[in-house]
Amino acid sequence: TYVVLKVQNLKSTTIDRRGSQPCWEQDFMFEISADEKGFILELWKKGLLWDSILGILWIPLATVEHATDEGPGAWWTLHSEVIKSGSKIYGTKTPTSHQILLDVYFALPF
Repeated sequence: TYVVLKVQNLKSTTIDRRGSQPCWEQDFMFEISADEKGFILELWKKGLLWDSILGILWIPLATVEHATDEGPGAWWTLHSEVIKSGSKIYGTKTPTSHQILLDVYFALPF
């Protein structure tokens, strides 16, 4: 499995890991504009011919706190559908059986 993060026109991907409880321990940092509403996280399963999506999560930036260091993170339930208004995603619905542990925060300047 691997994770894809999408915010604005930016996209980052983890390396793929095997097993039922993969661990990526990977940091991502994005510079985004103040008008951005949130970002998308996708969990994918690598396949022989094509990859399949296991779940998707919309994280609103209004729920993200500021921090100077990593925290314990929180478990997030992944969903199978996105909620759109036009071409803009503003949520997810229909929970799957998959969860992911994330530590999401705005990095404060040193």
